[in-house]
Amino acid sequence: MEETLVVRVTEGDIERALPLPLHACWGGAEDVEAAVRLSHEGRFLHLRFSIQEPQLRRMCTAHNQKAYTDSCMEIFLQRAGEEEYVNFEFSASTKALVGRGKGRAGRTLYPPFVIDEIPITLTLLENTNIQSRYRLDVAIDLVLFGLMKEGESLSSLKLKGNIYKCGDELKEPHHLCYAPIGTLKADFHTPSYFVPFAFL
Repeated sequence: MEETLVVRVTEGDIERALPLPLHACWGGAEDVEAAVRLSHEGRFLHLRFSIQEPQLRRMCTAHNQKAYTDSCMEIFLQRAGEEEYVNFEFSASTKALVGRGKGRAGRTLYPPFVIDEIPITLTLLENTNIQSRYRLDVAIDLVLFGLMKEGESLSSLKLKGNIYKCGDELKEPHHLCYAPIGTLKADFHTPSYFVPFAFL
């Protein structure tokens, strides 16, 4: 696949980062708007998801439950040259599912005490019977999750990945992504469609 998209990650204050829009994949995302800002500081990758959707679902009560069935924001990351990638899936309940592996099957989940090291904050801006607006902020320690080596410079780090929004058990399920995915059925576990991250 020709790499035409790049995920730009701004240094410092996330407020300076331009929002990257997520687009509907496989249809079925009416009235859902999603964008993400990314910034970096040291070994940390910061993400701020801004979401508007008709329904807010947040049923997960512990890490490594099925976050993707809730109102869910995700980022998948892979070091260049490695087969394994890490999936970070954040429920609007502020619980997360985080795993590592080469594909959808046979993934190894990180233990909850490691996932607890990710600060996850939900800011609810509006929540009615017809619309929810909220922001989800997270900070991923790239060294902790094996995506960056201790002492490595971000200027030399080569990461690929994709960013998603989904809700498999909402009244109207939807799937959005940053980089397009050319599969017939909804499938975020598609490293062949990952795009480079550029740390600015």
